[in-house]
Amino acid sequence: MQKLHRYESETQSFQIRKDHIPQYHQIWHYHEELELIYINRGLGTFFIGDCIQRFEHGACVLIGKNVPHYWHFDEEYSRDAQAEIYVIHFREDFAGKDFLALPELAEVRRTLQQAQKGLWIEALPTAIALSFQDLTSETGGFQQLHRLLHVLHQFTQFAPRVSLISSEYDIQLQHEEVNRMNTIIGYINTHYRTELELTTLANLSGMTRNSFCRYFKQRTGKTLTAFITALRVAHACKLLRDSRVSIKESCFDAGFNNFVSFHKAFKKITGTTPLAYRGTFS
Repeated sequence: MQKLHRYESETQSFQIRKDHIPQYHQIWHYHEELELIYINRGLGTFFIGDCIQRFEHGACVLIGKNVPHYWHFDEEYSRDAQAEIYVIHFREDFAGKDFLALPELAEVRRTLQQAQKGLWIEALPTAIALSFQDLTSETGGFQQLHRLLHVLHQFTQFAPRVSLISSEYDIQLQHEEVNRMNTIIGYINTHYRTELELTTLANLSGMTRNSFCRYFKQRTGKTLTAFITALRVAHACKLLRDSRVSIKESCFDAGFNNFVSFHKAFKKITGTTPLAYRGTFS
């Protein structure tokens, strides 16, 4: 599998898509286009660079060029067309090489540069959400270009944006590794709630244990243990939204062996305790 390019024809300077089943999102990939994605309806966990983060309805992310990413939607959104995802792919020079150099677009230019660290809006304001919907309803090229610029301007003006990728993360790109990474991450996503054996993953990737550990850290920015722990915490966050599931049940169902390690990992990753997190949804 090669890098994913989203253009449908050479006459398009950007591409807009609305998805109801996230089949194009649930693979580890990267591309030279920037990606602006708005999830109007959908729950799950995203992987962007070295960030693993639970997302909810209304999330919006701007991802820089060649930044590896992967969207793991909860099972119910991977079937029956229940999701609603708006995706825009565009190059930095989509409006011309000198267009973004205009002084009036200085803030937009800076925002696109900051996208290399991944910019996340946890809950998109209604005005910007409606602009995404307007984009998909336009058929004329000029009107779509105008609306895209409007969306980028709105995104730039919305202050509560969070950078996702750490300063230590170094993008390691090798086209031939996409299939291998999808095999590894797919296996982890299926089995992270059980005891995962390093030897199994190393054999799956055709490497020695030491080589696999180095390889995995280079590609994801995380050790295997940290990666699995982040997935387990994200799963616990999903369970804690349901008041019928106890905190202890959330701990063990997510794959933790004891409550102390669960509590410590949860607070380290989310910045709050499982009890306090649950309280935000009650």
